Amino acid sequence: MSVSLTFRLATPEDYPALLDIQRRAYLLKEAPLYGDDLPPLKETPATLAAEVADGKQILLAECDGRVAGSLRFKPLDDGAIYWCRLSVDPDLQGNGIGQRLVAEVESRHPNALGFVLDCGKHSDENRHIYTKAGYRETGEGFQVPGGPYVLVMRKDKA
Repeated sequence: MSVSLTFRLATPEDYPALLDIQRRAYLLKEAPLYGDDLPPLKETPATLAAEVADGKQILLAECDGRVAGSLRFKPLDDGAIYWCRLSVDPDLQGNGIGQRLVAEVESRHPNALGFVLDCGKHSDENRHIYTKAGYRETGEGFQVPGGPYVLVMRKDKA
């Protein structure tokens, strides 16, 4: 089933809805792998506001006027765009919304030198999806304070 989506940048009024989706998505997919004490499960509207004040933007996908998913992104010093916290409403997963959010961020940055993300070491399903989308593991990684060890993945411009 294909769903009709519109994309826009989030406003503070969107934070409760996107945090609800993020919590439900992470509880479904990531908490079974890493436990239910993950940083994405602890975020609040205030922590989102602080990230935005620090240069991140939040892209929303909307379906029929309601938030269907989101991801955060920001430019890096090397000319790449870093994105994270891809979350899709569990009721709508399997409709390509996550792939379309990633494609939207990529299309909004035609001059980026590449795109970077981090992915939990044990998140095999996500790593497979990102690999199919052209991302490769860089061999780098780091321990998230209070979270899992994550691997860095990158997609360079062709």
